[in-house]
Amino acid sequence: MSDYKTDDEKVEELKAWWKENGTSVAAGIALAIAALFGWQYWKEYKENTYAEASALYAKVDKAGKTSQDQAQADIQTLQDSYASTPYAAIASLKAAQQHAEKGEYEPAVKALRWVIDNSKEEDFKNLAKIRLARTLLVMKKADEALGLANQTYPQAYQSLLEELKGDIYTAQNKLAEARTAYDKAIASSASNGSTELIKIKRDNLGEGA
Repeated sequence: MSDYKTDDEKVEELKAWWKENGTSVAAGIALAIAALFGWQYWKEYKENTYAEASALYAKVDKAGKTSQDQAQADIQTLQDSYASTPYAAIASLKAAQQHAEKGEYEPAVKALRWVIDNSKEEDFKNLAKIRLARTLLVMKKADEALGLANQTYPQAYQSLLEELKGDIYTAQNKLAEARTAYDKAIASSASNGSTELIKIKRDNLGEGA
C-alpha cells in the first residue's frame, strides 16, 4: 500500500479542512485587510491634517504682521481643529509672547494655559509653564508663579528655573532664598557662558547679613 496520498485524496482532505476552518480563515483575512486599509487611512489623514495645520500656521505668521484680528482667528481655528499638531502650540506660544510684549497679560495667560492643557509635546508644556510663571510674576502673582517654578522639569531647564526662582524670591523680599537660587543658576549655566545677567541680579542683592 502506498504511503503517498493520491491527488484526489488530498483534494478531499483540503475540502474537509476548509469546511471546518474556512470561516475563521476568511474572517482573519478580512480583518487583516481592514487593518491595512485602516492604517493607510489614518496615515493619510494624519499627513493631511499636518499639512493643513502647517498652511494655517503660515497664515498666522503672515497675518501677525498685518492683521492681529485675522491672526487670532486663525490661532483659534488651530486650537479648535488642529490641537493635536505642534502648530497649534507654537502659534499659541507666539500669541502669548505678542500679548505679553504689549502688556496684555490676561490673553497671554490664556494662550499659555491652552498649551499646558492641550499640547502633546512635553517641551512645549514646560516652556509654557515657565513663561506663564514669568507672566504671573509681572502680574504680581508671585506665589502662583513660584508654584509653577517648583514643579518637576528636565535637567536642561535648571538654570532657567533657578533664575526664575531668584526673581520670584526677590519680588517676595526673600533675599537669602533669592541669592541661593541665583547662585544655583550661575553654577548650572557656567558651561555655556550665559551668566552675565544672572550675576548682575545676584550682585545687586549683596552678601546679606
